[in-house]
Amino acid sequence: MRIREFCMFYNEHTVLDIKIAEARKWIDELHLCEANRTFQNKPRVPVLPAGDDFVKTHVYDGATHFVPAFSWGPSRQWPFFRKKPTARKNETLQRNMVHDVFADAADDDIVIVSDIDEIIDPRFADEVIDAARKHGVVSVELHHTFFYLNLYSTNWHELWPNAPENYAYRIFVMTGKYFQQLRQGEGSDHLRRRGEWGKLTGNLPLLKGIRGFHHSWLGDEDAAYDKITSYCHNVSDHRADLTDGNGQISKEKLGAFIRSGQSIFPGNKVEIRSLDAVPPLQSVADKLDRYQHLIL
Repeated sequence: MRIREFCMFYNEHTVLDIKIAEARKWIDELHLCEANRTFQNKPRVPVLPAGDDFVKTHVYDGATHFVPAFSWGPSRQWPFFRKKPTARKNETLQRNMVHDVFADAADDDIVIVSDIDEIIDPRFADEVIDAARKHGVVSVELHHTFFYLNLYSTNWHELWPNAPENYAYRIFVMTGKYFQQLRQGEGSDHLRRRGEWGKLTGNLPLLKGIRGFHHSWLGDEDAAYDKITSYCHNVSDHRADLTDGNGQISKEKLGAFIRSGQSIFPGNKVEIRSLDAVPPLQSVADKLDRYQHLIL
């Protein structure tokens, strides 16, 4: 029996250190997957860390498999034929590489699929594993932070129709048997998309109560700018005052948002909470001096 986790990765080295430190406490292997193209299908050089017996790295060949970031097709709105973003398809392709990497999963293995910034607190490991064995698959609720370790999003679920509270249904912990069934269907990414839009609420087991953190966008403005201009969201998904005169994301404005502790998403409310009010992950608590620049 093995416990293995597969993560999407995109030059997120700050949160990677936290992920590795926490994962080492309860899983056998951490697998990182990064593409050689952005989701916008632009060339890039993967910056995966050096692999070892615990951290396994995989480069997804987006140059071969990714589709163009846009395509023309029918629309339900005037003019009924328009240019559509298709970058989301590229995320699906990369995320579903997990089914190739873990093709040998045994029925009694535990498989975890997540993003690099979604971290289960190992103090709940036994509970999470027991629930996965009982139900076949389980998800957890997470604290959701932006840019800093203690700047919390309070209403993320209100921004997206039917989205579950507490960033639920993003991480999935499952038996190898359940994972292989997903492989025969539409893949693990389809499970995540259904979770994001509330399609799994009440239909798939969820441990109620926070079991970890989604430490999103940790890093400096250079890393944030690189990510925001490369992933599959549209510019219009972000605050209008984040753009320059040409309607593109402004790096200078992005940096100002980060330094002032503001969200880059319209309507997203954030608040600072003390480390006493919400204790951090143990790897953060043990090295507070190292992470002081990420604490407001």
